[in-house]
Amino acid sequence: MQPTASAFRFSLKFSIGLFVLLTLWLLYLDWQLLVPGWLKYVFLLINAVTLFGYWRDKKAAEQQAWRTQESTLLLLGLAGGWPAAFVAQHWFRHKNRKVSFQLLFWLTVLLNIFACYSLRLSGWLVP
Repeated sequence: MQPTASAFRFSLKFSIGLFVLLTLWLLYLDWQLLVPGWLKYVFLLINAVTLFGYWRDKKAAEQQAWRTQESTLLLLGLAGGWPAAFVAQHWFRHKNRKVSFQLLFWLTVLLNIFACYSLRLSGWLVP
């Protein structure tokens, strides 16, 4: 069953909107001095690498070439690249229908948020 064009447009708009919101949220945190300045560059780098990793894996899947392991994609998300992973799953229509992967992906998102919250409470993320 192929998704309709309108469903794809909604998914694309939703993922772009979420990406913009997350970027604005990061800029707000930086502006309020709630996170160290270096963290935004690490966050952007990890998300760029994650987006590239999903794109590369999608192209390899289309060409039946060597694939990136799912554990690598999940680890990139856990390292802070989950916003880009979410966007990439919708932009490239990759790994967004595989239920076992999605369960692990959302678990890594929750673990990432919990870890960041814990680090913030413990004082490790104090600027």
